[in-house]
Amino acid sequence: MPKINQCIVESIPIPLPPLATQQAIVAEIDAEQALVAVNRELITRFEQKIQATLARIWGEEQPVTPEA
Repeated sequence: MPKINQCIVESIPIPLPPLATQQAIVAEIDAEQALVAVNRELITRFEQKIQATLARIWGEEQPVTPEA
């Protein structure tokens, strides 16, 4: 917008929750991210197990996959 300059934007108050609330939010997000990382690892492991089982069932040579 042509009539809004940096000074006007800087003067607009932005309400923030108290620091304790911010820290609680960050802690919750960190915990969720840790769960996501663990779930991704589980997905990888199960995909490897599925592939190995399918290879065994179909009599195919099993691909060599590094263990995490």
